[in-house]
Formats: sequence, C-alpha cells, structure tokens
Amino acid sequence: MTTKADRESGESGRMRRGLTAVIVILFISIILLLVMDVRKQLERLAFASSDNVQWFLSQGESEGMALELAAYKAMHEVMHEVDPDIKNLRLRFDIFYSRIDTLRSSPIFGELTRDPNVKNQLEQLDQFFTYWIPIVDATGNRFEQSLPAFAEQSSLAQDAARQIALKGIGIFSEISDAQRASISQTLTRIAILTIALVTVLIIVVLAMFRLAQIREQDAQTNLEISERMEAIIATALDAVIVADRNGVIVEYNGAAESMFGYPRQTALGANISDLIIPADFREMHREGLKKLNRKGADTLHDTPRMIGQGIVQLDALHQDGTTFPVDLTLARTDSREGEIFVSFIRDISNRVRSEETMRDARDRAIAGEKQKADLLAVMSHEMRTPLNGLLGTLDLFEPQTLSAAHQHYLDVMRQSGHILLSHVNDVLDISRLDAGKMSMQNQSFDLIALLQEIIDGQRGRANARGNELIMSPMPLELTDVFSDPGRLRQILLNLLGNAIKFTKNGKIFIEAECHNGLNEVEIRVIDTGLGISQTDLDRVFGDFVTIDSSYARSNRGTGLGLGISQRLVTAMGGDMGAESELGQGSVFWVSIPMSPPALATALPPAPPPKESVEQEVDPLPPQSVLLVEDNPTNRMVAGKLLERDGHTVTEAVDGSEGVKLALGGGFDLILMDISMPGMDGITATQHIRQDDADTPIIATTAHAMPSEAARFIEAGMNAVLVKPLTRKSLRKALVQATQPGAWPAPPPAENLPRSNVAIIDEMVLTELLEELPSNQSRRLLALFRSEMEQFLLINCSNATAPLADIGPEAHRMAGSAGVFGASHLNAVLRDIQTAAQDAPESLPALCHALSESWETTLAELKHRGLLVDPPQDP
Repeated sequence: MTTKADRESGESGRMRRGLTAVIVILFISIILLLVMDVRKQLERLAFASSDNVQWFLSQGESEGMALELAAYKAMHEVMHEVDPDIKNLRLRFDIFYSRIDTLRSSPIFGELTRDPNVKNQLEQLDQFFTYWIPIVDATGNRFEQSLPAFAEQSSLAQDAARQIALKGIGIFSEISDAQRASISQTLTRIAILTIALVTVLIIVVLAMFRLAQIREQDAQTNLEISERMEAIIATALDAVIVADRNGVIVEYNGAAESMFGYPRQTALGANISDLIIPADFREMHREGLKKLNRKGADTLHDTPRMIGQGIVQLDALHQDGTTFPVDLTLARTDSREGEIFVSFIRDISNRVRSEETMRDARDRAIAGEKQKADLLAVMSHEMRTPLNGLLGTLDLFEPQTLSAAHQHYLDVMRQSGHILLSHVNDVLDISRLDAGKMSMQNQSFDLIALLQEIIDGQRGRANARGNELIMSPMPLELTDVFSDPGRLRQILLNLLGNAIKFTKNGKIFIEAECHNGLNEVEIRVIDTGLGISQTDLDRVFGDFVTIDSSYARSNRGTGLGLGISQRLVTAMGGDMGAESELGQGSVFWVSIPMSPPALATALPPAPPPKESVEQEVDPLPPQSVLLVEDNPTNRMVAGKLLERDGHTVTEAVDGSEGVKLALGGGFDLILMDISMPGMDGITATQHIRQDDADTPIIATTAHAMPSEAARFIEAGMNAVLVKPLTRKSLRKALVQATQPGAWPAPPPAENLPRSNVAIIDEMVLTELLEELPSNQSRRLLALFRSEMEQFLLINCSNATAPLADIGPEAHRMAGSAGVFGASHLNAVLRDIQTAAQDAPESLPALCHALSESWETTLAELKHRGLLVDPPQDP
C-alpha cells in the first residue's frame, strides 16, 4: 500500500532527477565555450610575443646597418673636406648600443643569450662598445680622426648584430612552436578530462536514478522496520523513554509504565524531571537542560557523564515515591521536530541486592582470613613460648640419674619437641613474611665457605641415603659477597634437605655462578632423584603442599619449606624457580643480587668489657625471700642469683599473690616488681604495709627516674633496685634494705640518649653467663627471643593494639632485656613504655627503632654464639 508520504517522495525524486539533467547539460556547454575562448586567447598572446621579439631583433640589425652607413658617410665627407655629421653618427652609435644592451639585459631574451654563438657575438659587441665609447664621447677631433677604423669595425659590429638577429629568429620560432604545441596538448588534455568528467557525470546521473529506485525500496523497507521497531519497543523489558531538549516526554513504552507506575497517557507531555528523577537530583537535571539549551547542541561534550557514555548507574523515582537503582543508557539523535534524547532504563534492584550480599560475603571472608592469619601468628607465638619452656625444662634433667629407658624417653620427647618447634617456626616465618615484617641482616661474607659449611653439615644425612654431595668449582668473586648469610643458609638448607630427602643412592650437585658481576648470583641444587611431574611442579612452592602421597608417606614436614624459601628470596630482591622431570631428577635455582652497596655499614663493634671499680659486697646470711615478679625470665634469673647466695626463694607471679603470701608471714625480705598486670607493685606494697610495717621491701623496676624512686620509697619500700639484676646490685640492695646506712642507695637509671647506649652491657651479660649454667642461659635467651618476637608481632605489627597493653608489656620486656645486658633494647623499650602513656603518636617511629635495635641485638647475640636459629624442617 502506497502512502501519501511515499507518493510525495516519488514526485520529489523525479523533480530532482530532471533538475540534475539540466544542470549537467548547462555545465557541459559552459566548459566547451570556455575551452574555445581560452585557446583563442593563448594563440593571440603567443603570436604577439613572437612578433615583438622578431621586430626587436630586426631593429637591432637595422640600427647596426644605419651605424655602418653613417660611419662610411662621415668618412667620405672628411675625405672630400666636408664637415662630417658627427652628431648624427653619435646618435646612431647610442641607439645601436641601447638595442644591444636591452638584448643583453632583458629577461625576454634570456633563452637567446644563453646560446654559445650568441654569447660570442655579444662578447665581440661588448669589445666594440668598450673600445669606442670613450672615443665617441671624447671632445675635440679625436673621433673624426678615427673614422676609418670606426667605419671598418662598425661593419663588423653590424655583422655580429645580423648573426644575433638570425639566430634569435630561429630560436624564438622554435620556442613559439613549442609553446603552441604545449598549449595544444594542454587543451587536448582538458578536452579529454572534460569528456571524462561528462562521462562520470552521466554515470552519476544513472547511479542517482538507480539510487532513487533503491531509496524508494528502502523507504518501504524502513517503514516496515519502523513498524517492527515500534512493536519491539512496546514489548521491550527495558523501559524506553524519549524526551526533547526541554525534557518533555514524547515516547513512553509499556515497560516504562510497569517500571515507574505512570500510565502512558500521563507520561506523554510531562517533564521527565518531575516524573522519574528523585527530588535530590531534579535541580541538577534542570540546570543541565538549561545549559544545554543555552549553549546549543555543539556543547554536548559538556555533559559527557551521561550522553553517549555507555551504562550509567543511578537512582530513579517510582510513582509511589520510592527510589530504586537503575542502569541508564542515554543517546542523542535528530528528528523532524528537532533534537531528542532516547533513554534505555533497566531496573537493577535485584542485581544490587545480590552484589551487596556477595560484597558482604567477601568482606566476611576477608575478615575471616585475616582473623585466621592473626590467630595463626598469635598461636604460633603462644605455642612456641611453652615449647621453649618445655625444651628448656628437659635440659634441666641430669641424664646420669636416669635409667637407659628414661633417657630414651627423654630423647624422644626432646626430638619431638624440636620437630614441633620447627613446624611452629615455619608457620611464624610465613606470617611474618606475608606481613612484610621479616627484616634482613645484610653483611659481607664468603659464599663459598658458607656453601662448604652447609655441605659438610648435611653430608651425614646424604651418606645415610647413599648420596654423594658434590660442590662444583666456584668463581673467586663469591669469596666476598653482600647479603644475609643466615637467611641464605636457611634457603639452601631447605633445598639441599629436599634433594637429600627425595634422592637415594644418587648424586647431588651444588653449583654457583655470577651473571653481571655480583648483581645476579645464581645458586643451583641439582639432584638425580625421583623428579617432579609438571603438574606437581606448578604447585611445589605453595603453602602446606607436599609433592605427592608417596613422598608424604616416607617424609615428614609441614609443606612450608619451599614457600618460606621463595618468600625469603623475594624479600632479598631475588627470584627462585625449579625445573624437573619425573624420574629424571630436579634442579632448584636461586638468583639473588649480592653486590655490596656503595656505602655498606657494618654493625658497630661491641664495646670492651667494663672494668669494675665498685667495691665487692659480701652476701647476707641466708634469708627467706619473697620474689614478686610477673616476667618468668626475670623471676628465674633473680631466683637463681638469690639461691646461689644461699637464700630461700618463694615466687609470686603477680601483685595479688604477692600480698597474699606476704601477709602469711615468714619472709625476711620482699623483692617487689613495680609494673605488673592487675595489681602493680606500689598498690601491693601499700596493702602489705597496712599489716606489716617491718619486712623490708625492695622495688625492682626497669625504668626509675628520681621522682619515681622517691614515690616508691614514699609508698613504703625500703630500696630501689634498677634492672638489669646482677649479683652485685642485688647484694647491695639487700644490704641497703636490711641495714640502712650500711651502703648508699644506687643512683636511679639516667635517661641517656639511645645513640650513646651500647648494644650489649658486657658486665651484665658476663655476670649472667658466669652465674647460670650454659644450657640454662641459652634456654633463657631462646625464651627471651620468643617473647621479644611475640611483642613485636602483637604490639608493633598490629595498628589496633590497645595502648593500655603496650606500656606494661614494654616494661616487662625492658626488664628481660636488662637481665641479658641488652642495654640499647632496654632503652628503646623504656621509651615505648613512656610514649604509650604520654605520646602515643610517637609509637610507630619507636616501634621501627625497636625492630632495628632487636635485629642488631639478635645479630650480636648470634655472633657471640649465644643464640642460633632453630633448625628448619624442609
């Protein structure tokens, strides 16, 4: 069915085609007329130029002949004693000179003057004029006397001018012919192009006719498509709203009715701002429309957040006043009525609820993982502390008093404890590495010697499985490298232990080489063992991963060794990998930079032991002493020191227990720690003094300023003993408390700058090592190390650690540090104790200083052989 619009479109097409034909015919006629006119004009211009040139050359030749005739005439008159017409002769000379000068200088004759023959003729004429100009212009009768010679040379000059004219006529004739040929060719090309253009125009006209037909067909097709689109929009699940530049709704489909609650009749003609935009955003929307109308359609780029920017998520308003989230796609297009905006809107309420549910689940999962990680770290410390105590207690057994069976049981307990402690240490190392709290102790060392030491230490295990350990020749540069030898030893022990574990009756090679100097040192552990399948190789560096069930049956371990090693290598700035094939052995490689920095700093040398200039104090007769101390290390050290002097010691772990025991009576002395959880030492002393005013009480503290010492005495204490406890200081405090005036009170500790405090107090450490058995001192140091690392992890690695816990814990650890002579560590811990109360904002910097001080102290204790890293299970 043909509509009125289709008929109007057909009539309009026929009118356009007729007008196009008229325009084409007129265009062709104009082109032909212009071509003919241009050709005629060019021919006239060409002939005029040629005639002028030829006339000028002929005139030059004529002037030469006139000069020659005038010269001979004047000479004839002189011979017949008639006055010659010198004036006329000079005029002819000047005219001839002018003609030749014009010929030589005018650009019209440039092509002529470049001809070699013409150049020679012009040179002859130049010589002629150069010679005769002074004579012709001279006064007197000199010119008349030279007339014979002048006439003869004028004849030669005229001949040269004639030769130039003849040559010029020939040259310019050729030029004119060439120009005419060129113009003819150009016009021919114009004609060809014009014909081509006409042909193209004809083709275009034919194409337009064809396109018109196609357009008519397309119009019909578009009509059908339009009808289908209207049906699609009407039945679309997404709301489709079309509005004009003023925000007035001109189209509104059925999905929009369902989504927003307004019927179509109500929505059409309404403003979109009042209909579906929440009240909070209406003013913003209206301002955007005003700006759009004020600046015009060319400034739509001013609102890129909405138009043509894909899907935008925002809130929409329902008829009942509730808002809900939608996805909006906004596009701009033109219509007969002007610019319109098409909005495609989808209700995403269900999706948003699902996303919120998933987000909550993710947050809970992350929180759960963090809690598990924190629990893992804390429990690792909590497990290691009693394990250290258990292993230390096992060392107190005297094997010679036990039967062989009991000694075997004791060995099994000790071995199992060490294995369990190794597993706990692995978990703790993982947590510290993942938290970025594992610091490196880089220093210069001999890598070749380290590798040899590791091989010698593992040779027994290798021989037990029939394996041969082989160290390949090493580059000499590896005798002086810069890295963390302790961490590197841990990594290589793990790799070598795995190679021994999974190789039987084979060979294990240790290789090392340098790439780019010491900037990239690669160490390889190669074995001829079972090998690893490609599937297992991809996961071998994961946590808690054992290679396969057969290995798990014959080899124990947490599956953390390679994971820890890879983290350590990454922390050292290197890389780690493996290559293997099942049944063909394995290669594990480590690549670490070991080049020393430009300014490598070493640990400051330990100060020499202090020379004691203090007077020796004799111990008191045996006393019954109540020791109130919450720190088990301090409690053990103080108890051992008192027992060595023959005193009887009763221990209390906090203030409340100390008050209870003290009021029970029977004690000659009380050693009261100041800072304790629950009831502190001052409060405990005040309770005791209510019923017992005579028993001497000695305050023990790691941080006693003069004002604090006075406060302790005022609370009822008899003396102040500043930690660390030594045999001499303890004896002096006991004498001072029991015999007032027998010994002056020790001065309170001064707050020296940390930079002036030695890492280790040699006198304190030496005395401790002398008083305690070797195995006991090492056990106490291992326990102190565990407590210190636990303090760092819980209080300095956790931003949410309560301030109320940090101060007392720092005080307790300061006391432990003082016991072992760790002076610098003791000073930093005392600063943290003070800052927790007075300046919490300085705690992060102090925690960083504490970490550095602990690493330095730990390195010093290791260097003295008092602490060793626990064995790592691969």
